[in-house]
Amino acid sequence: MPKYRYTVMSESGAVLKGSAPAVSVAELKLQLESRGYRVQGIRTAGFGALRRQKVNLESFQIFNQEFVALLRAGLTIPDALALCVDQPGDGNFMLVLERIHLAVQEGLLFSEACAQHPDYFDSLYVAALKAGEKTGEMVAVLARYQEYLRRQVGLQRKIKRAMAYPMFLLLVLVLILGALFGFVMPRFVAMYASFGAALPLPTQLLLGMVRHLPLILLGSGLLAAAILMLWRSWSATGHGRLKIDQWKLALPLIGKLEMTLSVARLTRSLATLLGGGTTLVDALQTTQVSMRNHLYAMHLNQVIQKVTEGNALALALQQSGLFPPTVLKMVQVGESSGSLDKMLSEVAQYYEESAEDLLDMVATLIEPLLMLLMGIIVGSVIIVMYLPIFNLANIIR
Repeated sequence: MPKYRYTVMSESGAVLKGSAPAVSVAELKLQLESRGYRVQGIRTAGFGALRRQKVNLESFQIFNQEFVALLRAGLTIPDALALCVDQPGDGNFMLVLERIHLAVQEGLLFSEACAQHPDYFDSLYVAALKAGEKTGEMVAVLARYQEYLRRQVGLQRKIKRAMAYPMFLLLVLVLILGALFGFVMPRFVAMYASFGAALPLPTQLLLGMVRHLPLILLGSGLLAAAILMLWRSWSATGHGRLKIDQWKLALPLIGKLEMTLSVARLTRSLATLLGGGTTLVDALQTTQVSMRNHLYAMHLNQVIQKVTEGNALALALQQSGLFPPTVLKMVQVGESSGSLDKMLSEVAQYYEESAEDLLDMVATLIEPLLMLLMGIIVGSVIIVMYLPIFNLANIIR
């Protein structure tokens, strides 16, 4: 019997991870749901697991765009899937699409077939499919989801661009230090050896570090690996993950960025689901599972309870204390005017643009900080390496 790793959310909003044997993903999902958990993800455990469990977001966007275009042209879901499977793309994802195509041909609903592969199709996508199947407006629902994907891909590209230049600066730093240690330092050593003199103490210490660099790197690597394993083990627990997300929100600039991204994701998810005909409670439950920040997910559990009891969404969000007044006001207006999905879409767009501005600001701050760090490290190394030159006059005398 194959073994699977799972990630679930308890009734209190805590995220739990574990592993269990089961006949299939669908059976394990039913077992976990019968115990009151909301399933976030299930994947094969051990050596049988695929090396890459998730499709690239940009590849998924291309697939969804092609799929919507084919449905809009009048093709049935099986025919559209057959054409998408024939397109070149991610190998694992194409294999999953083939399985889904066969399942749909055998009579399974498209949403049910996708739900069997949670590593590739998240709960938000499955919920959108269910709404489309229920209302008969699959094209409209997936078009809304396509807008959500477009925004997510845009933010992802923004983050990659923000990190590209800092990584380039770090690479330059490594090359500079390599050139200094590989070409400049050996000449000083040979020069002092010819005079029979000892190098200055700071230079000797630096040379000793370079000579024992493999051992230093090995020791540092083992220490880093041990810390990383402990960190991952602790962060895999519900308490650890919650603490990490709380710390993120408490940081000066990173906290604001985390809050902005969380609000943008939440409101965009709700707007997509509500616009497709999903009920508010179901949309909140699906959005809760898709939230990456576990503090927001935990408070969303309380929001769901209050909404289920008949409270307004704006009031329930206000009591959580995690949402800015602007969000609460626009949600209140949306509820009173009957256009909650449109208002949430406006909020999402505002916070997505704010997140892009914050990413630009973070990138702008990282650049001079890295330049300063490079200057300090390279400057210190150069001073220590050129101490022999300053001492050379005394040796010659």
